[in-house]
Amino acid sequence: MPSPLRPMPLKPLIALSIAVSCHCTPVLAQDTPVQDAPETITQPEAPAPEPAPAPTPAEFGAVVEDSAADRASRLRAAQTLIQRGATRESLVIVNAILGRTTEADSGARIILAAMSAEPVVPGELWPPVSLLPVGDDASLRSLVAAAAGSFRTRDAAALLVEWAERDPDPQVRAAARAALIRLSGRTPPNEPEVWDEWLESQGAVDGLAWLRGLIQGLAARADGLSRKLDSAETQLVQAYRRLHLALPQDQRSALLASLLGDPIPRLRQLGFDLVDRELASSVQLDESVGLAAVGLIEDDDPAVRRRAALLVVRLAPETGAHAITERLRREPEASVAEALLRGVTRWPSEGCERQVTRWALADGITRDAALDTAWSLHRAGVFTDEHATGDLLEEIRLRETATLNASAMRLLSALGTPADRARLAALLEQGDAATRRRAAEAVVADPDSTDAVIKAATSDTGLYDLAARAIGQHRRDARGLRALIALPPPSIEAGAAAISTLCESLPTRELVEGVEPIKDPAQRERLLTRMLSAPESPDRTRALVVLSEARLELDRPAEALLTLDAIAPSETPPSQRRLDARTTALLALGRVADASALGGSADAWLSGLDRSIGSPHAEQVHQELTTRFAGALSDSQAQRLAGLRQRLSSAGEHGEATAAEDAP
Repeated sequence: MPSPLRPMPLKPLIALSIAVSCHCTPVLAQDTPVQDAPETITQPEAPAPEPAPAPTPAEFGAVVEDSAADRASRLRAAQTLIQRGATRESLVIVNAILGRTTEADSGARIILAAMSAEPVVPGELWPPVSLLPVGDDASLRSLVAAAAGSFRTRDAAALLVEWAERDPDPQVRAAARAALIRLSGRTPPNEPEVWDEWLESQGAVDGLAWLRGLIQGLAARADGLSRKLDSAETQLVQAYRRLHLALPQDQRSALLASLLGDPIPRLRQLGFDLVDRELASSVQLDESVGLAAVGLIEDDDPAVRRRAALLVVRLAPETGAHAITERLRREPEASVAEALLRGVTRWPSEGCERQVTRWALADGITRDAALDTAWSLHRAGVFTDEHATGDLLEEIRLRETATLNASAMRLLSALGTPADRARLAALLEQGDAATRRRAAEAVVADPDSTDAVIKAATSDTGLYDLAARAIGQHRRDARGLRALIALPPPSIEAGAAAISTLCESLPTRELVEGVEPIKDPAQRERLLTRMLSAPESPDRTRALVVLSEARLELDRPAEALLTLDAIAPSETPPSQRRLDARTTALLALGRVADASALGGSADAWLSGLDRSIGSPHAEQVHQELTTRFAGALSDSQAQRLAGLRQRLSSAGEHGEATAAEDAP
């Protein structure tokens, strides 16, 4: 049987090729004349260490031909030589290797194997490949066929068509057909004459017709492979979804971590989606998922980096804070930086100020996020870079105050000057409710802005809680309590809670002075009841007297008397006010004799009579009052007594009529 490829003398051709490639070696330039050296000679600096020289083509060639080296290293060296095949040195080395021996494990076979793995091999390397003495060696012909599929030339295609249709070895025919499919992008029926027809239709030379045909075939094949890949990935995603549902919960984290680390984008996307689902169901994932997310923060795809950063913030793995901070220093994409800034907000630390400020100065979606982060760093006490602080304040001041977000206003108030805070306080009297609230939140910590916040809260109940906070921080006294009581609360419950909280923080004296002017006795009682358990002091005594008066106004004389009894006996002598409160309580309870022994004032007796009308002892109180203070009442007291007598008379007549109706 004739040989499928006629042997040709190879070494003379290789020598000729080398001679042609070397004949244009440039001539070295003549030396330039040396100028006179300067009179002063300075000591040159020590030269920096030179980087290690890159391996030469000859060194790569030595690795390729070293049968003692591992095959992977030899293939990598061969791949480097092939990729540089258009250069003179690499061409010489490859020609030399192919011209030596083609025995098993030879450098030539390593070169051929590396060529078959390349998408395109430089055309300059085809001549030595086509002239290899393959003879009857079917394994060598198979290697040559596989390598020929990477050349994309008509000569390589012609050789492959000949072998695909006429080589006696089925292994070689199969290798040639596979290489033709790679080269042409076409998958015709397995009929010998089909490839002949294809080659004839492509034209006789490597011209435009040849290139057009290759492009059409390769494009069609790429489209077909893309459809197959899409279908395969869809099936793979569905299979992983079913696997995720079938796994016990304690085994899902390992699967999710592997999906996040998968190089296939759709599987990685599936990993993100499944992690979100688990977290939405409050499932606890182990550390491997968080570490996988950390690894994706450096991904080339900005969308992946963003999702990874958001996931790291949610899972908080041990290395998350460092990874977030380091990536923020180098991140160019605004959408990713916005997610990374959330991580810095969660883990505030020094060293991030300038990066945060950089994004705060930029227009776009990251500005507000950067300002929020800057505020969190300031609150944590780690926004200490003076340069960054100055740049940030300058940027905030340049913008219209009403358009600043809450964090920017707070930064302006905390880091700025009194003039900056005055600008914010001015917003409390203008703009919409949201702007007024942002401004109030910003200046609530400023004692000089307390009056402005209180004033704004008188007409905007939405600021009530902030006014209460400002009073609690800067005005814990009777004045502040009265101001808070005067504000309209958004609800009765909110007002009661705020006033109660403030009262708990006030000294007893300030509490009494703030409560005493309140007209509503029920509110006075509510705010002073806690004084029953307070330590003994003159201020407590005063508070209990005011509390007893409130209970008298609420027509609960017995509780008023118990309140007065809670005053320690050591707190003597009793004030006239205290005696009057006890007198009124005793008279209201009908204990006229006990009241007579106290020496209460005429006003106390009048109040006692007022609270006794309608009771059986009312006339007795009236007679005792008239006797005790005959001729001693002032005009106003006399007028009050006259009114009480009319009420007493009406009550008596009503009582007699009621008794007559009840008589049998």
